[in-house]
Amino acid sequence: MRAIHFETYNAPFRPVHVPLPELQEGQVLVKMTAAAVNMRDHLIRSGMYRHVPPPLGPSSPVVGNEGAGIVVATRERRYPEGTRVFFSDGYHLPCGGVWQEYVVADIQHLHPVPPGKSLVEAAALRTAFQSAWMALEQGGFRPEIEPTQVVLAPAIGSGVGNAAVQLVRASGGPEALTTAGSSFKAEHAQGLGYRNVIDLSRETLQAGVARLAAGGVDVALDLLGGTFTAQALSVLKPGRALTLVGYASGDPHATIPLYELIGKKIELRPFNLLLAPQEARSRALEHILRLWQENRIQPHIDRVFHFTEAEQAMHHLLHGRPFGKVLLLFDEGKHDERE
Repeated sequence: MRAIHFETYNAPFRPVHVPLPELQEGQVLVKMTAAAVNMRDHLIRSGMYRHVPPPLGPSSPVVGNEGAGIVVATRERRYPEGTRVFFSDGYHLPCGGVWQEYVVADIQHLHPVPPGKSLVEAAALRTAFQSAWMALEQGGFRPEIEPTQVVLAPAIGSGVGNAAVQLVRASGGPEALTTAGSSFKAEHAQGLGYRNVIDLSRETLQAGVARLAAGGVDVALDLLGGTFTAQALSVLKPGRALTLVGYASGDPHATIPLYELIGKKIELRPFNLLLAPQEARSRALEHILRLWQENRIQPHIDRVFHFTEAEQAMHHLLHGRPFGKVLLLFDEGKHDERE
C-alpha cells in the first residue's frame, strides 16, 4: 500500500510504498476515503515538535489527524466489515496517521459515520468543530444562561473560525462577529449568509466591533496570534476571557497591553485540543455530531486533492488562502456514498 510521509524535517510530503499492517486483537483495518490537511501536519513536518513527546509530539513520519473510510478487516465485533467510520484521533494510531491507504486503529479512536452523511464530509468535520465548541465553552460561552452573548470568532475562512460561527448560530444566540483578511473572502462569506463579517483589509477590528456591537464582545477566540491578540483584548468587555487557540497569521508572538488585563480584569485562557481531557473531548464530539445529524452545522470544503498530491495540498493550505477545509481524496473516495 502507499502512505504519505516526510523523510527529514522540512522535506516534501511524498508517497512511499509500505507493508500492509497486520491486525492485533481489538483492532480494525480501515480503507481510507478522505483525510484532512491541517496546520499541525505542517508544523510536525517543519520540526516544531521534534523534541516534544506525545500527545503534542509526533509518533510517526506518517501524519494526518482526521479522516474517514470503511472497515475492510476486523478483529473487533463491534465494528464489522463495511462499517463507515471516522477517526476521533489520528496522530497516535498503532501504525501512524491517516495519510495512508489503509489505517489500523483501536476502537477507541473510531466513531461510526451517521446514516445519511458522507465520508468526505466526515473527514472535514471533527477537528474544526470539536476545537471550536470546546474553545467557546472555555471562553465562557453559555447560551443557555446568557442567550444574548456577543461572540467574536475570527477568521471566517478557517476551519475553526467558520465552525465557531456556525456553532454560535446553531445555539440560537446573536450572529457571531467574524473577520476576513481580504475583501474577496469577506464578500464570499457574506454570499454564503454570514452577516457580521469585518473586512480587516478595510477597517480595524475595533472599528468593526464598534459598528456591529457597540458595547464590545462577551466571548472572544484568538485564532490568529501576532498583532490580532492585542486587538481582540481591546474589544472584550471587562471581566471576560480571551481564549488562545492558534496563530494562523504565522506569527506565534504577541505583545499584550497589560492595562487591558489589569484594568479590565480579562483572563487569557490557552486551549489545545490534544491536551484536553478525553471526557470533555467526547462530550464535544457528541454535541457536534447531533448538530450535524440535524443539519444545523456543515463543514465547508475548499478544495480536494488526490492523496498522492499531499505536498500540493499543503502548499494550498499555507499559501492559497482557502475558504474551508483542504482534503486528500483516496481512490475509494471517488465512490463515496451516503447511507
